[in-house]
Amino acid sequence: MIRIDHARVFDGEGVLDDVSVFVDAGRVAAVTPTATAAADPAAARADEVIDGTGHTLLPGLIDGHTHVMGTLHNLRLALTFGVTTEVDLFSFPADLTGWLCDTAAHRDDLADLRSAGTVICAPGGHPAATMPFLPTLDGPAAAGDQVRLRQKEGAHVIKLMLDDGCHHGADLPTLDPVTVAAVADAARSAGLPTVAHVADVATVRTALEAGVDAVTHVPPTAPLPQEVVYRAAAEGRFFIPTLAMMEMSCGAPGGRALAADTRIAGRLPADALAALTGGTEGLCVTVPSPELDFGNALESTRRLHASGVRLVAGSDANNAPGRACPVVHGVALHRELELLVAAGLSPVEALRAATATPARLFGLSDRGRIAPGLRADLVLVEGDATIDITATRAVRRVWRRGVPFDREAARAAWRSGAQVPTAGPGSAVGSDSARVATTVGGAELTAVGSTALAVAAARAAESGRPDRLFQDPVAVQVAVAAGGALAAWSGPRGELLRQAMGDYFALRTRYFDDWLREAVAAGCRQVVVLAAGLDARVFRLDWPAPVRVFEIDRADVLTFKDKIITGRVPLFGSERIPVTCDLRDDWPGALREHGLDPGLPTAWLVEGIMVYLTEEEGDGLLARLGALSAPASRIAVEYGSRAMFHTGNTRTALDATTGTDTLHTLAALWRNESTADPLARLAAHGWTATTRELADLAAEHGRPTPAAFDPRQPGTARITLLSGHRHTSPDPS
Repeated sequence: MIRIDHARVFDGEGVLDDVSVFVDAGRVAAVTPTATAAADPAAARADEVIDGTGHTLLPGLIDGHTHVMGTLHNLRLALTFGVTTEVDLFSFPADLTGWLCDTAAHRDDLADLRSAGTVICAPGGHPAATMPFLPTLDGPAAAGDQVRLRQKEGAHVIKLMLDDGCHHGADLPTLDPVTVAAVADAARSAGLPTVAHVADVATVRTALEAGVDAVTHVPPTAPLPQEVVYRAAAEGRFFIPTLAMMEMSCGAPGGRALAADTRIAGRLPADALAALTGGTEGLCVTVPSPELDFGNALESTRRLHASGVRLVAGSDANNAPGRACPVVHGVALHRELELLVAAGLSPVEALRAATATPARLFGLSDRGRIAPGLRADLVLVEGDATIDITATRAVRRVWRRGVPFDREAARAAWRSGAQVPTAGPGSAVGSDSARVATTVGGAELTAVGSTALAVAAARAAESGRPDRLFQDPVAVQVAVAAGGALAAWSGPRGELLRQAMGDYFALRTRYFDDWLREAVAAGCRQVVVLAAGLDARVFRLDWPAPVRVFEIDRADVLTFKDKIITGRVPLFGSERIPVTCDLRDDWPGALREHGLDPGLPTAWLVEGIMVYLTEEEGDGLLARLGALSAPASRIAVEYGSRAMFHTGNTRTALDATTGTDTLHTLAALWRNESTADPLARLAAHGWTATTRELADLAAEHGRPTPAAFDPRQPGTARITLLSGHRHTSPDPS
């Protein structure tokens, strides 16, 4: 049992002076005046007595709007700053969201997590325009099905997107009022609250007219009209202003001053501190306009509060390792509280917005207050936070379910360098055109590296299909983290390529997935993925035996990948060994240094790489690979050449598009001019192989043959998928 004496207690609703709080078995056992606490029989059983003189004891803070970005790192960061529960308002896919929520529920070194899972948005709308793998809703008829699916996936709240892209330089479709109302009705029947993301006054009106429970964001373009505010108050709606996000999105500098506050900066990991001081990702506004004014958001919040609308503190934090958003988990909620006070709330009212009020909105009846029987999610801060709201930054102790969180251990781990360093551009395979870089998450991907984003997006889209050939949650997180960097592949410039490729990447992925399982079942305990890119097989495959997976790629790609995968998904039955090396350098030596045993059978995956190599470079790669291959080793190769760009259909497409189209990008990157039979080529290097016709593979899985490779269409190209086994021993030299 824990006893906290002489504290000033904000219990979620009001203030209690000089009281003692007893914590037992993860719950608040009693709240009593300190003067009489010694007489309580429980006092003698206390294992720890804490003197709270000069401190304020608060319920664990609840951040009512965050995006965890698929990483446990953010939940630990939140807990460090006294946020014991986060409400994530967009996470995808469902299995990753479920894993995060379940993990957080069972670990007291992380903030607890509630999530909306996948947002409900219009086809081609925000955010589906840049995340084409997301499910969408095109009318009211399927609203109930969407809500039931979200509920089946474990969503705790339904989030609707009402945003035409006006703050992102786009003109996008959005959900119509009838559809929004149908979703709100279906969610109400299912017992789930609804939150509508809005962008302007018009979408606020739509949300209120449709009957949603809460609106998130206050528009920065104009204050909310008083009649809109009165309606929200009369109908008992909640608002989540996300002032910390609005401030940063409008370019107001106040939030960045958190980095100079010694109560905060010393406990931030390096990546979070860098994001806070200079990050520009993940903001609500990416294309500034003259009418944007943070003062409008503050005025709307003032009007809402003055009219009695219930306000929820939510930061919209969405930073993560590799994602430099200046709205940082945990820290940003303290700025949100300060801004709520600036908008007219008293410190006590602001604290209520981060405790009892969000608990009420989201149905968290076991927390948000300090009262007997409730969860002992507690924060002890130095000073009187009921008078000076910035005292919440001076966190001294945090308990989650009565378990103390070791803030010093967390700080020591972050200071020891448990972050992924910022990446610079890596060396490229192929021509100088491959060196054109795309910046993603603070790292630069060369053009070849950026094509890995397109493959990841295709795998993410496949993962969202009900008839999916595989499920790849890491690919989904890569696509989400890449954000605007995917525009070249998912936007209009990539439309022609997407139509031509069809389901090719999904079919190719499934083919190599099945082959890898077979190779490991046949005795290969070493797998080497050449030019691994953003491949996630080491995480998602159900390996038939323990296996070591070596991933070779350039620093730019592996660094970006490491930032995305760290803490997101566990490894089962495999060991991942990243090997940073350009394939034009001594990658065989690098493999040996990292523990590859050439005397053991190895499965070699050569996917999506031969096209970037000249015939001479490709032969050199196969020769070096063969020298490391023991008998019973296996190989799988995707083989294609620039010949596909010489076909009639492709030439017509190239002539009909501008040089910025992604089809031209690929044409500039592909270098293999070989027209030799790929089976003969492999045989010359000691491999007996067979080919798999793409049309047959598509038919096997019930998919149409991709248009670019359909042999029934004149002027199409061919890509060959091959797999084989070693028929000669490695060259001893």
